[in-house]
Amino acid sequence: MKKQVVFYSSVAPYVMIYKISKEFKKNGYETILCTMSEKDKFDFNFYKDAFDKILCSNFQFYKPNLIKTPIYILKRGFSLIRFIFLMKLLKPYVWFGIGRTNWQIKFTHKYLFKKYPFIYFPYDIQSHLTTRKEAIEKGMRLFEIESEKYCFEKADGIMHKGDPKELNSLDGRIFDKVILPKNIINFYPYCSKDFMVRFNKTKLSDKDKEIHLVYIGGITHGEVSMEIVSNLIREILRQKIHIHLYCKTQHLSREESYMGAISSLNSFLGNKYFHLHNSLGPKEIISEISKYDFGLWFHDLHKDKHSLDLKFSTGNKLSSYLEAGIPFIYEKRLKFIDKIMKFHGLNIEYNSKSIKNIRKKLNSLNYKKLISNVSNMRDNFCMEKNFPRLEKFVKKIVSLKK
Repeated sequence: MKKQVVFYSSVAPYVMIYKISKEFKKNGYETILCTMSEKDKFDFNFYKDAFDKILCSNFQFYKPNLIKTPIYILKRGFSLIRFIFLMKLLKPYVWFGIGRTNWQIKFTHKYLFKKYPFIYFPYDIQSHLTTRKEAIEKGMRLFEIESEKYCFEKADGIMHKGDPKELNSLDGRIFDKVILPKNIINFYPYCSKDFMVRFNKTKLSDKDKEIHLVYIGGITHGEVSMEIVSNLIREILRQKIHIHLYCKTQHLSREESYMGAISSLNSFLGNKYFHLHNSLGPKEIISEISKYDFGLWFHDLHKDKHSLDLKFSTGNKLSSYLEAGIPFIYEKRLKFIDKIMKFHGLNIEYNSKSIKNIRKKLNSLNYKKLISNVSNMRDNFCMEKNFPRLEKFVKKIVSLKK
């Protein structure tokens, strides 16, 4: 019987999890995804390639509403009960609890998988985003704060994707002190050879002799954040640089993501240098964006008053742009991204001042050299080369638990 590697995701699964699961599957494990999300909010058919079995709750927790919530529970409550029952039947060799909604991982650990080896993967570390006071003022529940602490302390091992030192800064933020397990692995959102495309030699810029930037990912709807993003886009468009946006937010369908982007960015829709596209699947998007010159990475910069996210974080955009064979520009305050890209000779950063001359900067770059560096980086910064390190870590966690 194959060893079960179970991934519990409290939101629609991330592409990084697909890549990790695919490697486990290739190495003879049975891979199972348990996701607390609505079936039409993620690419169900895409994920079937990486998982032997997918258990989807077809239920999502929303802010309570006196009228809508009871109707929603009546409509989908049975799906949630069935989901929990099927999870209870699993016998994991090891299971990964993938954050965002940490109370769900706490529940899964306490009531479903307590006796099995548990690796906690806080995809986004809530403690880095804010302080306790600010979190409570913005409506974060105490049980969610304590759930993140529970996951850190009860896990048999921790996997995290940011700066190797990022876990040293947990204390004194949303909780006073946390006691981490001894076994921790730093594992980045690596490229995958399954996703990599050949370098595109027929760029849009070859036809119109203009610069084309592309952004993939979510657009935050907070007022301050959208003001910053809008100012950034406006400054780039002023310099007659094309911006192509493929917006997809993790917990929304493609249609909802697209309509959200229109409502947030409708002031740019008449500009001939601004292009808003429908989102594509995780693999299709890679070949699609390979025709552009540079990727673009802006961040939730409104969080930087108390946030450590800019200092420590990485994200799947890092591998997506590399898989497409294009360099990317990023905000200078993304400190750890800057460190990684400098090491590979691909640091093209901007700040609020230098963005005003970004056209001049991009025109001065040796693009052929950048492409060569992209090729070298994505060959080394890949899942296939780094997975054995993760498998070794998992075996260690399992042996210690036994």
